[in-house]
Amino acid sequence: MRLIELTSNRSSFKPVRFNESGLSLIVGRHSNPNSRDSTSTYNGVGKSLIVTLIHFCMGGKRNPQIEEHLVDWQFNLVFTHDNARYEVTRTVGETRVSLNGEDMPLAEYKRRLSAMAIFQLPEIEVPFLTFKSLLSFFVRPRRSSYVSYAFPESKWKDYQSVLCQSYLLGLDYQLAVQKHDLKKNLDEQLTQAEKYRKDSDLRQYYVGDRNAEVELAEIEREIGELENRLSEFEVASDYTDRKQRADQLHESQLSLSNEIVASQNLIADIELALEVRSDISSEQLLALYEEARLSFPGAVVKRLNDVEDFYRKLGDNRRQRLLTEQREIEASLTNLESRLKETESQLDAELQYLNAHSALDEYTENNRYLSELHAKKAKIQDYIRLLDLYTEQAQETRLEMGQANLRTSRYLKNTKAELDKLMSVFRKFAQALYGVVPSGLTVSNNDGENKVRFDIDAHIPYDQADGINQGKIFCFDLLLLILQQRHSMQFVFHDNRLFADMDPHQRLSLFKLANEVCEEFGFQYIASLNDDVIESVQPQAGDEFEKLFVEPVVLELTDARNGTGKLLGIQVDMRYESET
Repeated sequence: MRLIELTSNRSSFKPVRFNESGLSLIVGRHSNPNSRDSTSTYNGVGKSLIVTLIHFCMGGKRNPQIEEHLVDWQFNLVFTHDNARYEVTRTVGETRVSLNGEDMPLAEYKRRLSAMAIFQLPEIEVPFLTFKSLLSFFVRPRRSSYVSYAFPESKWKDYQSVLCQSYLLGLDYQLAVQKHDLKKNLDEQLTQAEKYRKDSDLRQYYVGDRNAEVELAEIEREIGELENRLSEFEVASDYTDRKQRADQLHESQLSLSNEIVASQNLIADIELALEVRSDISSEQLLALYEEARLSFPGAVVKRLNDVEDFYRKLGDNRRQRLLTEQREIEASLTNLESRLKETESQLDAELQYLNAHSALDEYTENNRYLSELHAKKAKIQDYIRLLDLYTEQAQETRLEMGQANLRTSRYLKNTKAELDKLMSVFRKFAQALYGVVPSGLTVSNNDGENKVRFDIDAHIPYDQADGINQGKIFCFDLLLLILQQRHSMQFVFHDNRLFADMDPHQRLSLFKLANEVCEEFGFQYIASLNDDVIESVQPQAGDEFEKLFVEPVVLELTDARNGTGKLLGIQVDMRYESET
């Protein structure tokens, strides 16, 4: 893929026509170089906007800032690939794209881009390995893209970065996919096991507050005992009738016992009554009066004797009546005791029968409880089984990861020649910028329990120093271009952010190297840069200055107050890097 031009339907827009090969420079300059106005700046003239518009035309996501400020603007990108010319037209705010005059939905356009095989994407889709993600290494889309060579998209996870790097470096990216998937599975298995082990709701559902193994053993014991009882269980068909008979006998026993006690109390009362005697006789009364020296006439004495006889006869009759009543009650008591004995005998027989047999409803209730125990046992077994399952799966996954580690180590050993080439080319580029320094690109096996298969390290000494990290980004991107692994990209586009902190010597060396590579292989190296970057290298560039920094200029953008010198040709204040 080679960029030809970027244009718009608005006449104020500054067309960008790229050189077919070699260097193509978009330069930001002051409209009045001699001005002393400190607020004048060539930042914001549209250099970085070109990158955003290229991604927009290559199927990028909708940009709220562009949609707010550039309503109905239409942008056209012309590029070539595999000897074919393509013209893309996309209108701001619309979800359709025109490709060589054919109107289509944005999703279909993205599918067509992938089918062009600009990147030789696998037939079976691999998540995160897309046209857009790979394009970002050749046209870094935003400011954060220039923080790390490995992350043209700062929001990427380590796996996404390593996947795309390994793909473009020609490594076995399937090893990276496999480790990612294995670690993902392992995390899910460990999470599930931990969830079952610690989640209070799940534990309460399965086993409550008890230990699962202890609870299972207790339930199995209880089940065994209940099953033994049920195997010996005899259900009496007349159990209900016999129970009613026993209840009636029990009531009779209570009634008879009460009658016996009442009879015994009556007999005791009669015996007490029989022991009662007259307190004094007539002789005793006369003796008392004589002692008192009183005498009764004869008629009175006779009268006392008659009264005494009357009461003696009355007492004898009462005694006879009590004795008769006593004998009747004793006879009844004997009968009651006999009946009580018989009733108790019958009750004992009924109770022995009932104890030896059981009712159907009791048998049914025991079976219901047994089913309940079996259900509870099954729940606990499920809980233990799931814990064991996830634990075993995790162990198996760890075993697979170990085997994958071994395969990766063997793979890297067998591809040492290819890895040495990566090392050599990167070192050549780094030394072109920084001289003979121990630099290079290494690929090693990451055998940790994580989602990253390869440790890919592009190294230049002091790479955290100002400008040197940007030099590493340049060398890495140029390496991907020259390798031509699984892609047919013919250009790299770098924004001024790459050059801002570099030493002038490294800036000059960078453009010399880029020009040499382009001349040798016919590539495009496109760069947007400010005039101060060019001015900084002029004293050292000598005779090469015209060739490297004047002839390749394809567009100049200025900070004219009315915006006419800017890319859009109008004054617009928008933060277009806030792409969503």
